[in-house]
Amino acid sequence: MMLMWLYALPMWVGLPLFIAFVVAGSWLILLSLRRWVRRTSRGSGEWDRILGYAVAVYGVFYGVTLALIASASYADFSDVDAIVLQESSSVAVLYRDASGFPEPERGELQTLLTDYTSRVIEVEWPAQSSGDLPNETTDEVDKIERLLFGFQPQTEAESNVQEETIDAFNQFVADRRARVAVTELQLPGVLWIVLTVGAVLNAVLLGLIEARSLRVHLAMSGLIAVFVAMLIFAIAGFDRPYSGSISVEPTYFIELRDGLLHRDG
Repeated sequence: MMLMWLYALPMWVGLPLFIAFVVAGSWLILLSLRRWVRRTSRGSGEWDRILGYAVAVYGVFYGVTLALIASASYADFSDVDAIVLQESSSVAVLYRDASGFPEPERGELQTLLTDYTSRVIEVEWPAQSSGDLPNETTDEVDKIERLLFGFQPQTEAESNVQEETIDAFNQFVADRRARVAVTELQLPGVLWIVLTVGAVLNAVLLGLIEARSLRVHLAMSGLIAVFVAMLIFAIAGFDRPYSGSISVEPTYFIELRDGLLHRDG
């Protein structure tokens, strides 16, 4: 993905830099075409009429394309946030269910879940932010599984607790897998080609407009370039949900650790 360098910058730096880059590119295209346009059009009304149709039609198509891609990217971003919330809720349910076990299994389960939550926050999240598939909590998950399936209930109540906790554990494993699987979620490369080529063509069409005042021409193309740049920046931010200044944070896990797990621990 061609905008990877933006993910290493905070928004207050990355957004102005990207806007400046797009505006500068738009102005460069405009200035390179301006003399040729004035020589070719020669004030022809036909030039303005044909170009007006082209700009109007292209603006609709590119605007709709931008809107659809931005909407899809934000929907994916929201889905990832919901996945993270679901996993943290599954951990909380498991922690509550563990209180129904006798000691020492109760303490071991709750300690493992606390360790799991801390490692998700401190180890796995930075890995996901870098685009790497995390596996640092696999040991905790394996230990929880062995403890649950190795427990020998002595009463019917303990048997019921074990069964419910195993069901909760299976849901937790599925939720964890979902969080890990979306680490590499991103738009297909062909859509980024469409967005980039579309932005260049937009600048070209604006540069083909015949305007007597260079200052007015630059201002008009610059304002449109700013809006296009902001939309593309937002799409890039939503595109990789764990990376960059616009990202899903481990807030739900932090609240879980500092709330339920810390209080009971």
